Amino acid sequence: MGRSKILALFLLLFSPLGYGTSGEEDGGVEYLPLQSLLVNLEGKRHYLRVDVQLLVDSKAHAERIKMHMPPIRHALIMLFSNRNPEQLATADEREKLRQAALQDVTKTLQKYGTSEGIKDLFFTDFLIQ
Repeated sequence: MGRSKILALFLLLFSPLGYGTSGEEDGGVEYLPLQSLLVNLEGKRHYLRVDVQLLVDSKAHAERIKMHMPPIRHALIMLFSNRNPEQLATADEREKLRQAALQDVTKTLQKYGTSEGIKDLFFTDFLIQ
């Protein structure tokens, strides 16, 4: 396969157009990105920068969830802060943190009456410094 074909395939698979809706007529699923979160970790000069995306079952639910981004961000900042950076370096601990983040987001949305529709939560970038 030529270089230009590989580049075209790469751009098709990883272009911003590939994110968002599933393209289904009934609304499909939505990937709802949060702004990057940056928190201090345990110890001197350690931090975590994480990008999170929520998987939501419809555009209507995504719009309702967007209205509550400040409390969602707050819950995640509180969850991620002051963690041990060595523990976060393992895949198992990151998965536990992801599950805890999904629970916290769901709990936060339940508080505001809009928790239906959230299906999953993904870390799309995870940097420990």
